[in-house]
Amino acid sequence: MALLAVCGGAVGTASAEESLTIVSWGGVVSEAHRKSFWDPFTEESGIKILDDSFNGELSNIRAQVESGTILWDIAEPEFAEAALGCEEGLFEPLDTSIIDVDDIPAAHVTRCSVTSLLASTVLAYNAAEFEGEGPRSWVDFWDVDRFPGRRGLNFSVTDTLIVALLADGVAVDEVYEVLETKDGQDRAFAKLDELRDHIIWWRSGTEQIQGLLSGEYVMAAAWNGRVASAAKTEGADLAMAWEAGHILTGNQWVVLKGSKHKAAAMGFLAFALRPEQQADFMNGIDYGVISRKAHELISPERLAIMPGNPALEDDAVPPNANFWLNNFDTLNERFLAWASR
Repeated sequence: MALLAVCGGAVGTASAEESLTIVSWGGVVSEAHRKSFWDPFTEESGIKILDDSFNGELSNIRAQVESGTILWDIAEPEFAEAALGCEEGLFEPLDTSIIDVDDIPAAHVTRCSVTSLLASTVLAYNAAEFEGEGPRSWVDFWDVDRFPGRRGLNFSVTDTLIVALLADGVAVDEVYEVLETKDGQDRAFAKLDELRDHIIWWRSGTEQIQGLLSGEYVMAAAWNGRVASAAKTEGADLAMAWEAGHILTGNQWVVLKGSKHKAAAMGFLAFALRPEQQADFMNGIDYGVISRKAHELISPERLAIMPGNPALEDDAVPPNANFWLNNFDTLNERFLAWASR
């Protein structure tokens, strides 16, 4: 098997038989990846990209690594799952001899992961469902008398506890300080109790948008890029209340431990972090990237609506992978028990 060589920033050629399997989130995310990363990488290197989709579940990755049956070479979990997987030894260390991380803020690169995209979970709503102004805050999201209808929430502890605390009046820069305490955790679950009968859970990017478009729920905690894309392509009157407080999150590229195509996978990461490729990605979807040089290659108007843009930071709950590394298992167990009642 030919290995991928990265010399002077150029990706070398490979045998026609070589391929990489990358698992991402499907839908518009995978479409944008395909245009900006996968197809150009194949054209330059000769390495075919086989893509699969998942919902970020670490359990699938863990099962592959522990059994030695590696189906995916590269995965794109969210921050918390990437931190947990790195701690558990599920991922290969990044080969920084070929992957240039000098342009990447320190908070977005670890021993075995690097941020692939930045997204925000925002308060999104179907404006056609309301007369006059729609919801502007998470307090409004919880107010089913003033804004009747079901609410769409991600079946994920990492988003759901945060929006519950925002709805209970916690400031964006104090969320994790509150959530660190037992009283704060109890407070979040008590707030969820108030909304329980009005919640519809979504479990994928496609589901969250279908729920808004079909009227299954009138508002949702949703990913900004999915909402923006649906508003453009479906002609729907979907809106986002950024000022309500949004959860800055994202995904990270990782290479599964034991991948038989480790060298090619590292070469792909080096390619995907090129500023030109990252700028192309931002011009195709409303998700941000972390390359500062890439920011210089897109228009100020485009940058203004990107998660990670400094202008939106005051209303953002920043990522905190260390918190979830230490608390995910306990809080997720409690969340699953709560949701099943």
